[in-house]
Amino acid sequence: MKPRYLVLLVVLPACDRVQPRMEITHTREISALAPKPTLNATSATRFFDNAAQDAEQPKEHPLLWTVPAGWKENPATQMRLVDLRFGPGDEGECYLAALPGPAGGLSANINRWRTQMGLGALSDEEIGKLPRKPLMGSESYFVSADGAFQGMGDAASAKKDYRLLGLIQAAPELTIFIKMTGPKALVEANQAAFDTFCGSVQFRKKQDIPMH
Repeated sequence: MKPRYLVLLVVLPACDRVQPRMEITHTREISALAPKPTLNATSATRFFDNAAQDAEQPKEHPLLWTVPAGWKENPATQMRLVDLRFGPGDEGECYLAALPGPAGGLSANINRWRTQMGLGALSDEEIGKLPRKPLMGSESYFVSADGAFQGMGDAASAKKDYRLLGLIQAAPELTIFIKMTGPKALVEANQAAFDTFCGSVQFRKKQDIPMH
């Protein structure tokens, strides 16, 4: 039996006339050429692996990397393809994320990070002068910011005397982020480890991970 979609439409009142609600159901056959939907797919599946349609075969992570000495690794999530912690109480964190397309644009993402540190926005001219670092064979923008880190929270819960280091590699097809935060002294002590991690990240061989 071929799978079918069920479409439910609810007609809402228009203008000042109140009409009873009507439920309209309609079914149609899914084309045999249409890709099968993947529920609860991870970022790695959605952005890197075309072969992930076959749920019976276990999938490898689309990236390879080296965990710096003394750092800990958490399982990957939909938002964090690589999730690392460091420091005596895991106060520091470093993660890699990827979004399809421009992901809002370079300026918006850099200034979003600066806002999280309680800092003002940079102009496009100032962003153009930021240092560059290599990431997976291409150029990325390097961001360094000191301040009170509030992350996705509010200013009242901000952690004072923090430092953020980050790389953003923007491309029309994919935007890659590496972001490291923690107490300033701890981040300073681990900057070499950050560089080591960033330099180790690479895609698996193309024959292993089919690319879009």
